[in-house]
Amino acid sequence: MIEAGDLNQLWENGYSIAELWGFTEPVSRGGPTTDNDHLILWGILSIVEDQVSHGAGHRYLRDRLWGRDWIAIGSLNQRLTIVPPIEDAKFGRKPSAIGDGVTNYMDVRIVHARSFLAIAGNSSAFFANQTLL
Repeated sequence: MIEAGDLNQLWENGYSIAELWGFTEPVSRGGPTTDNDHLILWGILSIVEDQVSHGAGHRYLRDRLWGRDWIAIGSLNQRLTIVPPIEDAKFGRKPSAIGDGVTNYMDVRIVHARSFLAIAGNSSAFFANQTLL
């Protein structure tokens, strides 16, 4: 089970939705490393959107979160928690939110699964797509 301090550390090293779209000043966190084959980059979603097609940035983010390549950490009821995979997730850039229209996680940061697993270990709760805190 991941401790609250570790979850906070991961959140601090994550990227907001706006940062993934490149709507902030450029930032770099938690990388790069030579063994990281799927680095999270500032502005990656707008690059995908421009180079592939309209809507591709949202699909890319949904796919990375659904496949657990990337892990979202955000606040639910004023408590920092791991966001479970949401099949048709909706995103908010200004509040950096992820939700399904009923449950909304605020102040979300996205981290790479490798960063998460380096701290959380191979928790069975993580692989069962459950919230750990």
